[in-house]
Order: sequence, then structure tokens, then C-alpha cells
Amino acid sequence: MTCSWPIAFLMVVAIAWSLVLASDAPGSAPALSRELRTDLVTKIRIGSATRDGVAKLLGRPWRTVHYGDCNAVEYQELWEYWGHDVSGSFKLTIEFDDAGIARVVARTVPTGGIVVLAAAPAPESSHQH
Repeated sequence: MTCSWPIAFLMVVAIAWSLVLASDAPGSAPALSRELRTDLVTKIRIGSATRDGVAKLLGRPWRTVHYGDCNAVEYQELWEYWGHDVSGSFKLTIEFDDAGIARVVARTVPTGGIVVLAAAPAPESSHQH
């Protein structure tokens, strides 16, 4: 069986994307650029820690998510890190408000359990629609 080059190219692209998407599946941790030190997580001061401060403390996140919503209660930016401890792998998520202040730190395990490690009250919203 022979394929024309455009079809072969599309097949290669489809396989590559399936591998990228599969690497983000639950239970599959991405390769770590460096190990997350859980002792440093306790140094994040919720309600006052900034993006820059968190980046200096923990390094670059594995993934960032930007929602771009106008509701300050549902934070706009999330940073995710992968870690490992005696209980296994976990994902650490830090949620930032519009001003770039850390408001929530949560830990998620591959089985889907989420534990909020620290949270600050939502900032007063002055945004009007």
C-alpha cells in the first residue's frame, strides 16, 4: 500500500498530537525539569506572594492556564507543578488573582483527590460589567 506525501504527513502529525495529548492524561506525569521541593511550598504566603516570588521559590511551572474571565472569584491564572513524595506523584496548583497575588494552593493526586493546602479570601472586585 502506498500513500501520497500529504496523507503521510497528516498521519505523522496526528500521531505526534496523540502522543502530546496522552502525556497529559491523568496518571501520567510529565518529565520534570527539576524536582519540586515540597518544603518550599510551605513558604508561599497566600494573599501576599506574587508570581515573581513563586517563580523564584519554585522555578518555572510545568504548565500555566489563563482563563481570561472577568470574575475575580474564579481566578484568572493557574500555575501547575509536578512533584513526588512518599505517597507518590501529585500536581501542585497555585491560583493567582488579577493582581498576580497567590490566592489558592492545592494538591491533586492522580486518582483525582484534591486537597486545598492554603487559601485566602477572594479580593474585593471593583470590575463592573
